[in-house]
Amino acid sequence: MDSSAISWLPPSATDLALERVQVTVATPPDRELTFACERPRPGEWAAAAMRLREAGRRLRAMPVADIVAAIDRVAARWCDPSWPIRQAVRDRVAAVNGFSRAAVDRSFDLELRNYRADSLWRTLRRELRDPSVLDTLRPDAEVGGATMAIGPELVLAIFTGNVPGLPALSLVRSLLVKAPVIAKVASGEPTFAAAFAKSLHDECPALGEALLVTYWGREEREVLTELAREVDMVIAYGGRDAIRTLRETLPPTIRVVEHGHKLSFGYLSKGYVAERGVPEIARAIAADVAAFNQHACIAPQTYFVEGPRANAAEIAGAVAGALTRESETCPLGDLRTGDAARLRLARAQAAWRAASSESHGAWHDDALEWTVVLDDALTLPDGMGNRFLRIVPVDGLASVLEQLRPVRAYLQNVGLGCTDAEL
Repeated sequence: MDSSAISWLPPSATDLALERVQVTVATPPDRELTFACERPRPGEWAAAAMRLREAGRRLRAMPVADIVAAIDRVAARWCDPSWPIRQAVRDRVAAVNGFSRAAVDRSFDLELRNYRADSLWRTLRRELRDPSVLDTLRPDAEVGGATMAIGPELVLAIFTGNVPGLPALSLVRSLLVKAPVIAKVASGEPTFAAAFAKSLHDECPALGEALLVTYWGREEREVLTELAREVDMVIAYGGRDAIRTLRETLPPTIRVVEHGHKLSFGYLSKGYVAERGVPEIARAIAADVAAFNQHACIAPQTYFVEGPRANAAEIAGAVAGALTRESETCPLGDLRTGDAARLRLARAQAAWRAASSESHGAWHDDALEWTVVLDDALTLPDGMGNRFLRIVPVDGLASVLEQLRPVRAYLQNVGLGCTDAEL
């Protein structure tokens, strides 16, 4: 059994009746790792929630500036590639989810820089305009009185395991609004969240006391039933079926913030390509596709290219070359057998279309590091990921909007490449 725990229980909760369980995780390609996990016993979740709410009340007495400063110091350590704790966690994440170490490092760099002080203050100002409303009543000319922002008493966060470092987002943003969190780690990658919570406690015990990180299986519905009586907000990552099951279990009075299946894409105008040049654009696209191994909701799955097929084919070929160079410095890593099979099938289908139609094309390496496909239209989102990119030529933005209409419920981000005048 791997001795690395995947749970974090605040010191104030260690006198609760706890149980120690083993969590076995399937890792690519067909291996298993087992981790130790502690959690409250059945019937003890109410007591654990009470301790966390008490920690939340102490957290609300802290100035938000002190919270931001403490998180910033922790994030600075996590952004240091030479920090031994980051290196150890990086190695565990890579062993569990199959990412190469370089891909995990890049994911950490991209994700955890968002929790430096300047980024946190920008987030708070964007959402609240005056972050000091988290500390006290503040004059508000819009309402002709005073306002104060009060976060949830207790948040339940249910994480996904496909993006290294992503659990920090829900933990940090809850703490910013002085809300304690019970976090369920994902079986696909259960190691990061507990390590991050411990690092927050090491820097500022008040923050660590407001976090409880552990695991329970999907079949353990009784845990969620207990927690549904205690929490007043849920942040949930997962697929459509998982989100639907969650909503069926929770009472309608609990607010649920869903992060389900999403689709992101890019659009390149002829003017933008002429202005920036194909090589530079290809490098930028390859970097975005390689980031998080294309598993994050912000990762582009498709690029629309304005103009004839020849323009799109030129960009597709250039992106193929750029992805080759990306794989040399930041390889994909290991794939689960099922994911590798899906990728091979998609490549074979793309090759068949390319051989039978001049409007299609396909580029890929000899391994399974990357794939670029030239299509004549957007296909339904399939969640392929693993650096599989589609390039689609279009007449203009109106054509893109029409193609996106059937998948509008899944849209997340748009990378818009155009000139200033076009924008």
